[in-house]
Amino acid sequence: MGILKFRKQHSKKVENEKVKTLIQEQIVQERTLQENLERVNTLEVENDFLKRKIALLENENYKLKEGLTNIQGNMGDSVENSYQALEKLNEVDSSMDEIRQDSKEILDDIMSLESNMEYTSKSSTDIEEGVNAILEAIEGISTIAFQSKMLSFNASVEAARAGEAGKGFAVVAEEVQKLATSTTDLLNHIKEKTDYFTTISKTLQESAQESLRKTKDINTRIDNFNTTIADTTVKNKDALNDISATNDEIFMSLAKLDHVIWKINTYISIIEEKPTFDFVDHHNCRLGKWYYQGEGQESFSHLNCFSHIESDHAHVHNGTKHIFDYLSNVKENIEHITDGINEMERASEGVFDGLDRILDEKKRSA
Repeated sequence: MGILKFRKQHSKKVENEKVKTLIQEQIVQERTLQENLERVNTLEVENDFLKRKIALLENENYKLKEGLTNIQGNMGDSVENSYQALEKLNEVDSSMDEIRQDSKEILDDIMSLESNMEYTSKSSTDIEEGVNAILEAIEGISTIAFQSKMLSFNASVEAARAGEAGKGFAVVAEEVQKLATSTTDLLNHIKEKTDYFTTISKTLQESAQESLRKTKDINTRIDNFNTTIADTTVKNKDALNDISATNDEIFMSLAKLDHVIWKINTYISIIEEKPTFDFVDHHNCRLGKWYYQGEGQESFSHLNCFSHIESDHAHVHNGTKHIFDYLSNVKENIEHITDGINEMERASEGVFDGLDRILDEKKRSA
């Protein structure tokens, strides 16, 4: 009886221990379950928070795209307006060159006129000197005519005293008298003409000297005008170079902005798992047209580093094309898409660096 009772008590004790152990295990399980539930709730909260953050980031990405697209449009307009301003300034520069050439021709003509005026003035002086010489000769001839008259008068007086014997001599004296009178009349007529020529010569000389003075004044003014035009032309060319350099910098910034927006659109396409913009190759985007057929080809193709951006630019577009090929199933093709992203990003850095080097080389070669 005693042994049986002991066995029963022992068995009951063992059962109680088992029950106690089960209860403790259940408590632990419940605590574990509670902790897991709390973790699940925490994870759900964190997951919801992450979803909201992703939604905010996606929304911000769209807003950023809108803002950058707006800036892109404004910069595109600025570049176009700048090109138009450069064209007008180039026209002004050409006009200034024409004005400078016309001014030089006018100055040459005036210098020729000045030389002619100096010759005319000298000729007038020579004429005046010649007329004065003629007047001196006339004065001498007039003296001789007067002496001839006096001689003829004396001869007439002596012929009258001689009577019949002096008649022949009287005739000669009369003829000498007539010749002297005719000579005096002719000399008076010549003197009148030479006096008239002297007046004309003096007037012509004064006019020539006045014209020469005015010509020299005009010559000085045109010379100053040419100097002003030359200075203005230099300043205009400097302004053209500055505007052109600024326009180049604006375009390079616009090209960079184009690539930023291109990458944003590529990431949005991955998020939406479909292309969200029309794909074009590297020949037909803004930078491509600039590079192959536009201002870039005209103004930069002679630079050594110009050709370096072509490969990187092509890889930017190829990276996006590679991504687009796998958008139908992003989850399964995430590795391929990641490869495309890496190619696009690396090449984009190369394009940015290449554009900077193009600008730097052009500035150094200017």
